[in-house]
Amino acid sequence: MRVLLFTKKTLFERPRDRDPGLRALISIDSPLLEEARRGHLETVRSRDQVREALRRLGIDVVEAPHNFRVSDGRYDLVIVVGGDGTVLDAARSIRATPVLGVNSSPSSSVGHFCATTARGLVAMLERIKKGLATPTPLTRIKVTVDKKEYRHPALNDVLFAHASPAATSRYTIETGQDREDQKSSGVWVATAAGSSAVIRAAGGALMDISDRRLQYLVREPFYRFGSGVSFRLTHGFVGPEGVTFVSRMVGGAVYLDGRKASVNVFYGSKVQLTPDAAPLYIYLPCWKR
Repeated sequence: MRVLLFTKKTLFERPRDRDPGLRALISIDSPLLEEARRGHLETVRSRDQVREALRRLGIDVVEAPHNFRVSDGRYDLVIVVGGDGTVLDAARSIRATPVLGVNSSPSSSVGHFCATTARGLVAMLERIKKGLATPTPLTRIKVTVDKKEYRHPALNDVLFAHASPAATSRYTIETGQDREDQKSSGVWVATAAGSSAVIRAAGGALMDISDRRLQYLVREPFYRFGSGVSFRLTHGFVGPEGVTFVSRMVGGAVYLDGRKASVNVFYGSKVQLTPDAAPLYIYLPCWKR
């Protein structure tokens, strides 16, 4: 078995020159960082345990560089040591290679996408080897802006909004034959895998993991008070046709799976979000399947 190992960088391992506040807090051993420090130590231990387990098993391991892309067929498995955010980071560069998430800090990380911990890794690999565990294909969102497909799909969700969080998002939304001009704080579009995340906190519905549809939810729709007019397309589910936006704002953006990937959107740009990107094949916890 040939494995690509992708590991989380903790707050204490990131460049400190980017945030003078963090550098100052670390220098005085501030209690504000107590939880982050515990997570850091737990992650370091888990990372060492995973490396040692793979070494003892005689598995051929390559550690992923910061900006990596997995060529299909080059590895049998990608092992991601971290939490859900780390899995999302790694998933951007993975197409058909199966993924195994290892929760590096179970005391503080939910680990929806993590099938095991460092302690249970050997047993999980044995199950995979015997065919007792199989990866689940998760729907991902293909993002197309002005007929150009963005190179990385979204696993959890996409936010279509103004680039400034304080500015009004103006756009036309299209779902099937329905079309509506709207103003709001933006629109969330999520997969089934992402339906338990931010879109649910915003009032959306939890979806079955096998559901191939997308769910959309308008954030803080803006109605002219006293007009008696309200929007029709504020929340719903769409199939293969997905959901389309036509931007009516200067400085719009599409954010994929959080802060690390985004696409600029211009006035008049057409943004299409469809559930037909290559799925992510991932081993899920038994309670999630």
